[in-house]
Amino acid sequence: MIDRIAKNEERLDNLLESIKELELSLKKFESNKKNLYLLNKYYGSKNWFNDKEALEKGYIKAKAGVLSEDAVWNMNEDIKDLILEMKSIISSYDKEKIR
Repeated sequence: MIDRIAKNEERLDNLLESIKELELSLKKFESNKKNLYLLNKYYGSKNWFNDKEALEKGYIKAKAGVLSEDAVWNMNEDIKDLILEMKSIISSYDKEKIR
């Protein structure tokens, strides 16, 4: 009996920790919505192409992963994948009939 209580107490602790971490992550992600919008607006714009050309010609030197062909594109694909994963998780939890 003590073992059963201990195992379930451990499950509860793990779940509570996961919930807290997820809540913090979701808040952090949500707070970046404006940054996502602005980054996507910049990516592929006239300014982006001008900045990319200036970097390639050596007129500027800066950390510029944002000017790569793939960084922002891949980030957007990662977001889409995470959304699908979250939908799948939600669906599986719905099937479990959480009380």
